[in-house]
This record gives sequence, C-alpha cells and structure tokens, in this order.
Amino acid sequence: MSLFCIFAQTQAMKHNDSYTIFFGEAELLITRDMPSDGYHIVDAEAFESFSQAKIVKIVENSKYVAVVTPSPDQAFEALRAEFKWVEASGGVVTNVAGDLLMIHLRGRWDLPKGQVERGESSRDAALREVEEETGIKAEVVGNEPLTCTYHTYNTYGEWELKRTAWWAMRSEGGVPKAQSEEGITGAEWCERATLRERLKTTYPTIKRLVERYVLG
Repeated sequence: MSLFCIFAQTQAMKHNDSYTIFFGEAELLITRDMPSDGYHIVDAEAFESFSQAKIVKIVENSKYVAVVTPSPDQAFEALRAEFKWVEASGGVVTNVAGDLLMIHLRGRWDLPKGQVERGESSRDAALREVEEETGIKAEVVGNEPLTCTYHTYNTYGEWELKRTAWWAMRSEGGVPKAQSEEGITGAEWCERATLRERLKTTYPTIKRLVERYVLG
C-alpha cells in the first residue's frame, strides 16, 4: 500500500486514545486500554501529580511504562506541564520511484525535521526543513500531518518535550545534498529494499514512523 493511500486512511481513523512518549530508548505509554505484558503500570490518578524528576526516574528504572486512564488527554497535559514544550515539523518524503528521503545525523539514520519558527505554520516549517537539510524541494500531500511523535531530551540540564508533526510529501526526485553545517553527514534516497537495514540504526520514533507509513 502506498504512503498516500495510508495517509487517507489515517485521517479517517484519527483519534487521541493514546500517546507514546520516548525518553531515549525507553517508552512511556498513556492509553485507555491495558497494554500487553512487559509494561510497568503506573496509577493514573497519582501520575497526574508527579513531578518531572519523578516521571524521569520511573522511566529510567522501567524501560516500558504505561499509564492506563479513561482520559489520556488529561494525563498527557499533566505530563506536558512538567516539561519545556517544543514544536517541530518534519517530512516523510518519497519520490516517483517510492524511495524515502533520509539523512544521516549523529551516527543514525533520520528524517529531515526541525523546530517551527515564530509565526511559521507547521506545514511551512516541514517544507523549509526538508529543503534546508537535503536540498530537495517537495510538495505536501494532504491538509494535515500523517501523525505526531513525542520524545524528551535533556538540554543543558533542562528537560524538553518535543512534538514533531510529520507531513507526507512527494518529490520528483533530484540529488540530495546534506546540510553539513548542521552536522548532517549524509542525505540519500533510500530504496524500500534497504529501509529495514537502515532502521537498525535509527531512533524508535523514526523506526515506528517508517514501518507504519512507508513499509506498511
């Protein structure tokens, strides 16, 4: 199934029954439904009063943590209030051959993305970041992002929570050129046959994104 057929289905099934937030390789799941075995279950009512430090400690001690609650949005907002909020956008860019545009950054394969600037729309930020980081001009497919991913990181002692909106894009091709001044060491069109191998050296958010929306 093509990326663009999946995009249409995704819009029809869009809901907020769960959030997955990554802390490095660890995962915090906020969900209505009891997850499969392997998750450390945290009391939902208590979770909403946890400090940032306590949330980080729980995730560090248990790689897979789940908060099961009838109100995932409410629990997520409680989590969000404990972190510095960052908005970002990125592109899931394919060409006419079905190849995926990827970058190599900090030793891992990744997708082009970056922070949304003041006064800029998420859509425009995604297009700008794709062109800046890879030199490829693309067009957005659809009126809304495919999905949003969430991950946290510590920058100079301050924990940030980043939401990245991922936009489906189409390009006619071209030869990618890495934005070396941003530390990007490679930018390539990756054939579907090589994507599984590339996903062995990427981030959990990117792995799940590509598996769902590109590899199907």
